[in-house]
Amino acid sequence: MSRIQKCAFLLQIRLCALVLLCAFFPAVQSADDGADLATYDSHVRPLLRKYCVRCHSGKMPKARIGLDAIDPDIISGEHSGHWEDIREAFNTGEMPPEDEPQPTVTERVAMTLWLDSEFKKAARQTAGTARGNVRRLTRYELQYALEDLLHTSVRQEISALPEEGASTETGLRNNAQQLMISSPHLESYLNVILSIISRMKDIAVFEPHSVDADIPRLNVKPAATFADKGKRNKPPIAKVDRKGKGVVVKLGGYIDLRIPSISRYVFETSVIAKSDAPAGIQVAIGFQYSDVDPRQKVEELGTLAVQSGDDLKKYSLRSWPEQLPDEMTRAIDRPFFIRITNRSKAPVYLESFTYRGNINTDLTSTLIPNDLAETEVDSHVRQSITEFLRTAFRRTPTKSEVNRYNAVYEQHAQQEIPIHALLSTYQEILCSPAFFYIGLPSDQADQVIASNRVAERLALFLWCSVPDQELLDLAHEGKLTQPKIAGQQVERMLASPKSRRLVEHFTDQWLQTSKLFNVAVDRKYYPRFKGPLKELMRQETLESLNDVIRNGASALNLLKADHVFVNQTLAGFYELKGIRGPEFRKVRLSDDSHRGGLLTQGTFLVGNSDGMNSHAILRGVWVTEILLNDPPPDPPANVPPLDESIPGFDKMTLNEKLFAHRNNAACRSCHQRIDPWGIPFENYDASGSWREKVLVISQVKAKGQKGNRKRRTTTEKNFVDIDRKSTLADGQTIDGMEELKDYLVSHRSRDFAHGLTHRILAYALSRDLDFRDEEQVDRLTRSFMKNSYSVPTLIQEVVNSESFQRGF
Repeated sequence: MSRIQKCAFLLQIRLCALVLLCAFFPAVQSADDGADLATYDSHVRPLLRKYCVRCHSGKMPKARIGLDAIDPDIISGEHSGHWEDIREAFNTGEMPPEDEPQPTVTERVAMTLWLDSEFKKAARQTAGTARGNVRRLTRYELQYALEDLLHTSVRQEISALPEEGASTETGLRNNAQQLMISSPHLESYLNVILSIISRMKDIAVFEPHSVDADIPRLNVKPAATFADKGKRNKPPIAKVDRKGKGVVVKLGGYIDLRIPSISRYVFETSVIAKSDAPAGIQVAIGFQYSDVDPRQKVEELGTLAVQSGDDLKKYSLRSWPEQLPDEMTRAIDRPFFIRITNRSKAPVYLESFTYRGNINTDLTSTLIPNDLAETEVDSHVRQSITEFLRTAFRRTPTKSEVNRYNAVYEQHAQQEIPIHALLSTYQEILCSPAFFYIGLPSDQADQVIASNRVAERLALFLWCSVPDQELLDLAHEGKLTQPKIAGQQVERMLASPKSRRLVEHFTDQWLQTSKLFNVAVDRKYYPRFKGPLKELMRQETLESLNDVIRNGASALNLLKADHVFVNQTLAGFYELKGIRGPEFRKVRLSDDSHRGGLLTQGTFLVGNSDGMNSHAILRGVWVTEILLNDPPPDPPANVPPLDESIPGFDKMTLNEKLFAHRNNAACRSCHQRIDPWGIPFENYDASGSWREKVLVISQVKAKGQKGNRKRRTTTEKNFVDIDRKSTLADGQTIDGMEELKDYLVSHRSRDFAHGLTHRILAYALSRDLDFRDEEQVDRLTRSFMKNSYSVPTLIQEVVNSESFQRGF
């Protein structure tokens, strides 16, 4: 249906609606809120039989919606979700398909009015019904909550827990329906808590001190054989595995090691430099992705300026944890290493290498200050337990709870030193359902419960953690249900560094950035794609969302922007000049940069490719499903791939290949919706680089073959012109990425705003949305657009919405 035809069609519906309302539906005007099954039998069922049942019936109905046995009771029946899909298809004119007989305008309006009436009745009858199920903390919420409570990193222990599944509707991982707990999961969780507290007990008994790990030279001999005289002067370095055994490798090799979660690091080496010229040893630290995957992530720590001489000299290089790759203290199964490189031509003899880490002794003084008198310890412990309970339970603890855990401390204090007894008490608190579960019933007054729930939801929404003291104080006073106070807290919390957690996890879940790491880019075709590019591409996406979510930039910048967030490495890959240094910064773009907005970021160009070829279908699905919140139906189980047996397939343009695919009746209806969105991406290859031509690789018969010799083939490479022009379902022609971005901003900005509002509300409420939320989403969307697409303002309105305030 063309754009003009669609507008005319919708106008006809509006003109007919008033006339038909009275003629067909006297029940709509009555006060009866029961299901109108009489109108279904007289008007709706015949329409379904006439136009729909032929395809949507039997054991394998199209789109998995069977209309031959569907429950017509939308209010209390079991198929209300199917009816939502049916209403959407009828309202947009997408169903029946264009090549099938079409309902008249009168028939279509009859169907639409009955559906709208039934959904409104269903919404009225369920208004105010709590839909926020009790759920457990997600893995990442658990990590942040424990770190905020215990003031120590727990990434290593938390990594032992399985990651949550995502909602099939929104892709979000904090969905209450996905966060039930099984016996194995509960056992794993308790083991994690025990492991963390045990480690803290080991740390807490010491005064400030260092932990050393020496890596000695195991065999004092050159790292080369006598036959390889060119390498005889290169000194050995010890490579130590996790069991402490070692082998000798040459300088420039790696030292395997394990980095603990401690506060800072000192890397020391004992060296002899046999030359008059000073030597430089470059030290880097990093990890390899796996034992079989040679890709590495490396952070340069610095260069040691080594002076020549005959005696061993010790050199130090200090580093703080933020300089180290995040995975160094998080991932357990990856090989870690220190890389040593001799940057000078002078031979350097490395005798030993040591890393020394200072234990984070802030923990000791946080638990029980060293300067407390013995008589003050008991009162300090009791106060600490009360405050810990308040934060862990996200509410003011009851008197019986305080008494119970004070008794737990006293029991442990009979056998343990005070600091260990306090940690044992914390362990029992953290094993309580009141910490691990969200939304448990409470005996407190209704107003206090409501305010405590808002504090709990606010902290999980914006910080992925527990509330701080200011939030808890306001909750205790019952003030967080006041719109002005709640709005002020949103501003304060978004300004906190903790809100970067919201940026990271909402971005990853909404935009599906993990797909980037599931694609293996073929280095034979894309040799420039190397090093940490995937991590840098994801970082670019996070910085873009941070600018929108925390800084208040217009969300339309996600569709089209005159800037990017890059560092030197990523800018070089994007062929942007003049960028120096590893820090990400906002860079203005020239008109011919071919970048700006999410659609041209490597995260999604690579993530929606197959690593060798760009993938118009995957990219088109991503636009419709993620950016426009209009997911296409799942493909049929027997849908064929692109038919490469078609004569001349290798030399076809993309449009020609997709057109041939659409000739298959099973594929046509979906691909008419998907393909036009993906074709304008064709200037970007599978690595995310800009291209003017498409490399086509064909297998052809080798020349010079005679007789009955076995046929041989050879690879033939050709470059063909980019085919980037498409026609959308509304008749609009799009030629390339810039026109696509312009079209999305000018024609589909409301759909984008509606989809983003839908996702943010679902994330804030930790549940899927349904027809009962439609009016609220529409209202929030209108306000979002009116307020210049400001996400901070949208978040304030979400927090002050009835659903968020009351937990519906």
